[in-house]
Amino acid sequence: MKNYSLENDVTSPDADYRTTAAFIKRALLLMVSLLALLFVVAIFSLLSIANSINRDADEQSGKLLQKALHNRVDTLSTHIKDYAWWGEAYAHLHVTVDPEWAYVRQNMGSSLYRDYQYEGVFVLDGAEQTRYSVIKGQLSSRSLTEWLGENPLPTLLQSMNRPDALPLTYTMVLHEGHPALVAMAKITNGDDEHVHLVSGSSSTLVFVDVLDDKKLAQMGEEYGIDETRVQKKDAPRPEGRRGTLTLPVNGQSLTLEWKSEEPGRQLIHYILPLLIFLAFGCGALAWGQSRNLLKKARMFDENSYLLAQSRQALAASERRFRDVAEATTDWIWETDNELRFTWLSDRFPGITGHSISAWLGQPVTALMEADNLSLAEWITQPGQTGHRRLLHCRYRSAMDHQRYCHIAIKPVITPEGVTGYRGTATDVTLEVEAQQRVQYLSRHDELTGLPNRMRMREFLEGKLQALPTLEQPLAMISLDLDKFKPVNDLFGHAAGDKVLHEVSARLRRCIRDNDLVARQGGDEFILIIPDIDDHHYLETLCKKIITELLRPFMINGHEIFIGASLGIALAPHDAVDAGDLLRYSDIALYKAKNSGRNKWLFYTPEMAQQMVQRREMEDSLREAIKLQQFCLVYQPRYDLNSSQIVAAEALIRWQHPQLGLLMPDQFITLAEETGLIASISEWVLKTACRDAQQSLEGLAVSVNISAVEFQSWGIVDRISDALRESQLDPGRLEIEVTENATLWDPENSLELMQALKNIGVRLLMDDFGTGYSSLSYLRNFPFDGIKLDKSFISGMPESESANTIVENIIGLGKAFSLSITAEGVETQGQLLKLKMLECDETQGYLISKPMSLETLKEKRAAIDAAAQQRLEEKT
Repeated sequence: MKNYSLENDVTSPDADYRTTAAFIKRALLLMVSLLALLFVVAIFSLLSIANSINRDADEQSGKLLQKALHNRVDTLSTHIKDYAWWGEAYAHLHVTVDPEWAYVRQNMGSSLYRDYQYEGVFVLDGAEQTRYSVIKGQLSSRSLTEWLGENPLPTLLQSMNRPDALPLTYTMVLHEGHPALVAMAKITNGDDEHVHLVSGSSSTLVFVDVLDDKKLAQMGEEYGIDETRVQKKDAPRPEGRRGTLTLPVNGQSLTLEWKSEEPGRQLIHYILPLLIFLAFGCGALAWGQSRNLLKKARMFDENSYLLAQSRQALAASERRFRDVAEATTDWIWETDNELRFTWLSDRFPGITGHSISAWLGQPVTALMEADNLSLAEWITQPGQTGHRRLLHCRYRSAMDHQRYCHIAIKPVITPEGVTGYRGTATDVTLEVEAQQRVQYLSRHDELTGLPNRMRMREFLEGKLQALPTLEQPLAMISLDLDKFKPVNDLFGHAAGDKVLHEVSARLRRCIRDNDLVARQGGDEFILIIPDIDDHHYLETLCKKIITELLRPFMINGHEIFIGASLGIALAPHDAVDAGDLLRYSDIALYKAKNSGRNKWLFYTPEMAQQMVQRREMEDSLREAIKLQQFCLVYQPRYDLNSSQIVAAEALIRWQHPQLGLLMPDQFITLAEETGLIASISEWVLKTACRDAQQSLEGLAVSVNISAVEFQSWGIVDRISDALRESQLDPGRLEIEVTENATLWDPENSLELMQALKNIGVRLLMDDFGTGYSSLSYLRNFPFDGIKLDKSFISGMPESESANTIVENIIGLGKAFSLSITAEGVETQGQLLKLKMLECDETQGYLISKPMSLETLKEKRAAIDAAAQQRLEEKT
């Protein structure tokens, strides 16, 4: 065969050689011509590209410069918005112009020029007249138009007054030959609800940013653009290429110029010599290759023959591995027609842990098995010739671990028939385990491992389908942990998670095997107790649960104490629907938490009615706040030394449209629970301060602050707002707080009280003696006075123990330089005894019940007249 090929294909190479040589010569001539033309075109293209690159560079620089201008505008808009939509700016520059606030205190003065380089700051009234101006950091009386040289207001107002426009706009004008950005925004109170709005047209704030050559140069340098400036026609033109950008400014054109980078010049400098060198190199290479090509022409036919032989050998090899390559994923195997392994790939030991030698000759069914079918029957199924896949086969690893794989097979078919099978096995153990984990987490709480709401719902509905009876009811128990939030606050959420994990373990120990405990979320749990034979079992179970949860939790070396409240609903006694049972148990839980905690209550229909009444009362309270259905009465405080009224305590009343006049104890607790106490307190503060300023000349007015509200720093702002709006001297406002209001977070309470003292108000401790105060508590907190609770006064003067207690408290208060007020004084004997013990002030029904403002004014006038008459009689 080889001799035949040489005689027929290679024995007469001369003719072929001459044909090949002539072809090569013509091809070389054509190649040289094309190469020369290519280099000529390349040089001209290079020059064109260089020029185009220069233009593109200038255009890009122009776009960057425009972007710099837009960024400048955005920064200007952000700054003017921050200042214009500022509540204090509204109060000091719109309601009244206060240069002291704006310029002297640097709220809107020279800092804008020093920090942001804004040359002009103007405040205009609704008639476009300048009310306040700062020019280049100096307070000025010049108007915007006078300083700017033109009036941009029509353009700005036209843009701002469009229906879809924001209360903020800007424009560009010329100022002394330079572009100037002018931004305008309406002055508003922003989101400051404490700033009182006034009627009339809005004032506007105007910022002017003059882009002189220095600023333009800085803007350009931020984007790598050098020597940016305004182009001047009569100025000498600098050397080198200059890029330009024309801007429309109020109907005129302004041209900016900069030094062009000229990247095309560098391209020509480096590429043109390279092209020339490359042209000569290619010519030399073509000459050398032509000689080499002519030499190798004779070898062409022989090489073609050898290549054909190689292709036949390669085709035989490729057929075997093509089928394997199409199915290969992880480890590859081959079997004979009896399904015994004949070959295993090197990945087999690494994935399964088994050795290859141990499994060669073993049947594939001894290693793997399929779900719900015979693996051998599936592999040998007749009539199958292509690739097939089977999902989720199982096998055991060498460590006897359960693993999963997908397999793909193809029969090896020859003219004699099927001689074996080739296949792959893809290990998907991690995927299967992940799916199982996802399935588990979809029905269980990840933190505690308890069933979640979904699993609880399935369990409950399954038990309800079994139709519990009155003799064997099902109980739904809603459980909420008491005092759990302080655990997270004091010890961190990691400690809280450990507590929840331990709680779940204790709850599991309390229930039976056929019961279920689930985590509802947060610190809420659900217990479902089916098939209750003995109704006393629930009482025993609830008592056991509370006892378990009252035991201390040892977390990170700390003893943590919590508790629990439980609400119970029964099926079918209360409901047979899962949603109703959960709702009723929640209602019972709410009632349990509000009636003392660490207890359990069974649901009754009256609880639902009470919840409805509470919601109705809450809605009425919100309506009362909206319609201001409240009024204030005042109970005077009597000074025992001057025999005059020196202060009055403001007490709120609710004039309910259906229930009549309601006392504070009938709605304040609800207001605290619903978060409405802040709105009520704000109304009381503002009303009491206004009444004191307008009608109670010289008298102090005291306002009670609830313990819930005293935890928030918002009370400081509300008190400041009330004093500012009423113009009341802070020294005439007294804030009454109970002892226990400051005990929850003493450090925060102390900082809050110091802030109130800095305002100038006085602080009184109300109901002294009923809480947990100590001497250090009185010494460390900045109280100005204490009010003795009426429970100490009621036994006077008959009870010596009451007299002794009051005498000691008065002495204690005076030792700390505190004023002493006795509450609940109702008899003349109590008054005389308190005067003997040198008590400072009294308050109670003996002097007066709470009264309206007008009655208090008359009462005060009568007492003052009587005191004046006694003084005249003495003289």
